[in-house]
Amino acid sequence: MGAADGSIFTRHTVSAGGFDISYLKGGADGELDPVLYLHGMGGGGKWEAFHMALGTTAMTYAPQLPGWRESQVPEGISSVEDYAGVVVELLDALELDRLTLAGHSIGGWIALKVASRHPERISSLILSGVMGLDVPSAPTPDLGAMDEDAFATAVFGNLGMIATAQAYGFGAEWENVRKGPEFERQWKGRGLVADLIKDQPTDPGLTSGLPGITADALVIWGKLDGIAPLAHGEALRAALPNAKMNVIDRCGHLPMAEKPETFNRLLRDFLVGVEEEIPDVARV
Repeated sequence: MGAADGSIFTRHTVSAGGFDISYLKGGADGELDPVLYLHGMGGGGKWEAFHMALGTTAMTYAPQLPGWRESQVPEGISSVEDYAGVVVELLDALELDRLTLAGHSIGGWIALKVASRHPERISSLILSGVMGLDVPSAPTPDLGAMDEDAFATAVFGNLGMIATAQAYGFGAEWENVRKGPEFERQWKGRGLVADLIKDQPTDPGLTSGLPGITADALVIWGKLDGIAPLAHGEALRAALPNAKMNVIDRCGHLPMAEKPETFNRLLRDFLVGVEEEIPDVARV
């Protein structure tokens, strides 16, 4: 198992829940249960560095949820619960009877609904910046009411210049976060998520179902997350019986984009059962 395993992937399409769902599949086909990763607001469709980090140790599936390609909630889906139903049918179509289920942002919300329905199928959970939790002391922002500036401030821990991989050739180049492609992806997905949840940004029933999920869980949170505040991560860790939480300093809602090396190390360490000191990470 190694980086070569994680770097190789293939594209597929499968019918599930009344939709043709595209997904990427790659990684090491070894002793560990497979991983299915549910993307956040920014959508899927690319084999990202964090997919590679998962794929170094386990066969990894990365679907693009219905609606994200078209940037609108598809007919037949009107709630996060409906998306959870589609994911369960996706697991059946892929013959994933037992797996590690990972989810970020809205994908984390969906993952928790799936795990609540079928805890017997979940060997472990990886959750980051989960939306939908009802924490009265830390209200969820109204996505639909946000302008671009407010949204950018809520999503990113740092709105300045960051180094990104150069599109052509080796090395890196400076990019303004606010004007970059990651912001555009997130802003585009914000509209879909806002339409989906409408005036119900939290799910009171979500927290009540968490104690029944006994799988080991890795909870990763950006300390400066303004979409799913840190208090939501703390509430999630407290409610899940076997959860460990890692808080990344100077990071917002997108640890996989803002702190990729840190995020990837946390993923791999969890899957292989290693716990090491990582700079800028506080274990709660």
